[in-house]
Amino acid sequence: MIEKIFILTDKIEFVPDKDLERELNFNLRAAGYVYNKTLEYSAYRENLVKEFHIGENYKVDRNYTQKVVRQLKRQKPFLKKAESTCLQASTDRLIQAYNGYYEHRTGRPKFKSLKNNPVRSITLRNNEYPTKNGVKSSIMWKGNELRLNKLGFVKVKHKRDINGKIKEATILKENGKWFVCITYELEKIQPKEKFTDPPLYVGIDVGLRDFLTFSNDKVIPKPDLGKINSRIVYYQQKLARQKEGGSNWKKTLEKLHKWQNRRNNVVNDYYHKVSYNIVKHCQFIAMETLDIRGMLKSNLSHGIHEIGWGKLIEMIKYKAEWYGREFVQISRWFPSSKKCNFCGHINHDLGPEREWECPHCHTVHKRDVNAAKNILDEGLRATGSMVLCLVDFIPMGQGKILYKYQWKCFDKTQGMA
Repeated sequence: MIEKIFILTDKIEFVPDKDLERELNFNLRAAGYVYNKTLEYSAYRENLVKEFHIGENYKVDRNYTQKVVRQLKRQKPFLKKAESTCLQASTDRLIQAYNGYYEHRTGRPKFKSLKNNPVRSITLRNNEYPTKNGVKSSIMWKGNELRLNKLGFVKVKHKRDINGKIKEATILKENGKWFVCITYELEKIQPKEKFTDPPLYVGIDVGLRDFLTFSNDKVIPKPDLGKINSRIVYYQQKLARQKEGGSNWKKTLEKLHKWQNRRNNVVNDYYHKVSYNIVKHCQFIAMETLDIRGMLKSNLSHGIHEIGWGKLIEMIKYKAEWYGREFVQISRWFPSSKKCNFCGHINHDLGPEREWECPHCHTVHKRDVNAAKNILDEGLRATGSMVLCLVDFIPMGQGKILYKYQWKCFDKTQGMA
């Protein structure tokens, strides 16, 4: 019996020829057209039900979207030339958007604009069909080429060794380059190496000034993107002054895409190295559950969007699962910064100070280090991996004694960071 199936995705760049690029752009436009038309019909039906009580429940589901796609193919014959599974995937995205709207997690779905908010990706589902030589798949490798539904063979730059079952392939157009994201499933992941260093238990606090702060007072800075961001701003301003569609505008756009791709590559490389080293040296990793969507509504949205906490946390999470490490996220409402790690007092009057003194035990704390220690303690408490022990007591006078407790690991060979 298989306990768990791992779903992995590999992103590979490819350079299409003119015919293939024309076919890909046609499928992108067709997927966007189907998305907008399905959204239009859904909104119209919703208004009929609400205002005039005509029809049944207006909830958007797979049965409804399939009827709309069949009707659109009869009305617009050019949609029959498009790849069928990419049209179905575009309506599935609309269903996900409506589910988020029904559950009050997101706003109402919006139309895709060809200019400002175009569809930049299509998803092709892998279909299996029987042949005389056995069961074959519509998406499969043949040498250094990847066969895609109705698009033929695509030669990629660097082939990946994929041993699992391919589920789907997403064609993505990003900053002037084309990528194929192959999603596949594996029953078991074999780590490439085994770690021999004694593992640590750590709590990690994230921030804008200090990117990562560990419970052992170590700090990892955020990647240096000053030069790259300045060049991106320069070309964005230059692009805004030029006539859209002109030859100089196209040259500037190409340079802008070049620097944007460089920034993405630097960030991804840095995050992969940081997450790998954390998982390599730490057996137990505790972090906060961040409300990034809510944080983006503040005046610090630019810095939060640039630093990409969510991407790094996901990397640490899946790498910890690969290598058999334990990763825990505590509640977002836990007062990690306001709680004194020495005596447990919660300082409700704490402001933006980087260092503060506990009004109860007068211990001076570094804000981020204290938060990281509290995150570790709360993560250990939540998982039941530790026991709370009395380690010290301090006479305060007048018969009062201040007790200090500390979490102790069951295994004495494990280190606390």
